[in-house]
Amino acid sequence: MTQEEAEPGLGEGPAKAISVSLPEGTVRALRDYAGNRGVSALVAMAVEEHLRNQATREYVADFEDEHGPFTGAERQSAADIWSAAERRESRWHEAV
Repeated sequence: MTQEEAEPGLGEGPAKAISVSLPEGTVRALRDYAGNRGVSALVAMAVEEHLRNQATREYVADFEDEHGPFTGAERQSAADIWSAAERRESRWHEAV
């Protein structure tokens, strides 16, 4: 398959309509929360985030299977980096 024929990656390509069933209360909360952004955009963002998180969990599990578990210091270092990134992102969202 050439680069032009490659399947779109996560979050890429044209939007496709699908049908999903959700509890009525969830739909109401979703519509209230989505507001002008639209339900489709919010659902797409949530699903993409979920799939990326799942892929990350699988990657970490595979890494630990091959190299052994992360140490407490390594986990703390990653948590510190993550917290700093969240603070930077929060400031960016506030500026928009």
